[in-house]
Amino acid sequence: MRVWGHRYNRDLQRYSLALRMIGHEARTHTICEWTGLPPERIRILCRTYARDHGKQHAVRHRGPSPQNLSFFLRSSRLRSEAAAIAGLCYVLDVIPWRKLPNARRELPNVGRGQRMCLAFEMYRKLVPASKITLEHIVLLVTAIAQGNELRVIHCLGCGGAIIMDRFELARRRCTHCSEQQTRGALVRLRVQSSAIGEASPGGQQPLL
Repeated sequence: MRVWGHRYNRDLQRYSLALRMIGHEARTHTICEWTGLPPERIRILCRTYARDHGKQHAVRHRGPSPQNLSFFLRSSRLRSEAAAIAGLCYVLDVIPWRKLPNARRELPNVGRGQRMCLAFEMYRKLVPASKITLEHIVLLVTAIAQGNELRVIHCLGCGGAIIMDRFELARRRCTHCSEQQTRGALVRLRVQSSAIGEASPGGQQPLL
């Protein structure tokens, strides 16, 4: 009886996570990887989800999931958002502190999937207009856990998290600290220029 109860509870958690991921518009193969359910069950659950939410059909994306990690590095805003999400995923134990040799195979499980959905939902409440989807988060946490292409470091200015390409050496400050540093440099330059102008008697002097 206890074995039957354990299996029932495990299957219930799988279906719960699948429905949650369907609500976040994840693709069928992504849901299969994280729940262990076969594609046929996911399609049935999609119809159930659409019926229960009064829709003709659930939103289903076709084609491959996002695979290009440069998405997170293409703008300061996306870098900042990716860093914030990575921080949430570390706190919620979605991203393990140790590197995984094969993160795509080792990372997915039902418990971690539930926490990943929680991180996504928390972030979308804070930033509802974000372009980062649940499947982008799957790509992000897998890449960070693997550690071959992306890494998370601390900003030299504020100590916050920064997303970096593994081979990127120049960027060591977050966007906010970089902007403050640039503004400070401009202010110092203006002060120095003013001081030089005040020291020159009678304005511009002849060259010859």
